[in-house]
Amino acid sequence: MTTRKITKTLLKPDPGQARAQLEDLASRLAPQDSAAGQQLRAVAVELVRRGLQVTAVDYQDASHELEVILPQARYLGPVTIDRDASGTGCQLAWEHWADIADEAGIGRATDIVTALLHGIAPASKT
Repeated sequence: MTTRKITKTLLKPDPGQARAQLEDLASRLAPQDSAAGQQLRAVAVELVRRGLQVTAVDYQDASHELEVILPQARYLGPVTIDRDASGTGCQLAWEHWADIADEAGIGRATDIVTALLHGIAPASKT
């Protein structure tokens, strides 16, 4: 069995320091990979600026993603951000198990989904 090497770098809470960390990590990449990751690095810095905890994740196969945590609510788990090959699009993923054994749980699950979808819907299309 082959193990896949994963390197995680917790970014500093200061946006300037986080940017420097990301640039250092990018300097180790092939030029095309560094260029494709430019927008994802910009997203990481903006998330740090907004007070979120961001970890840069680098895989042996040269793929990269971000893991983002709300520090005051770690129990929610991370949102993962992965970029496409060109670096102009990204996939956002969040997994959360909800207890729906009773009416309160059903209401909470419904509230979460509703808030999420309303939160990301463009205002002009609602």
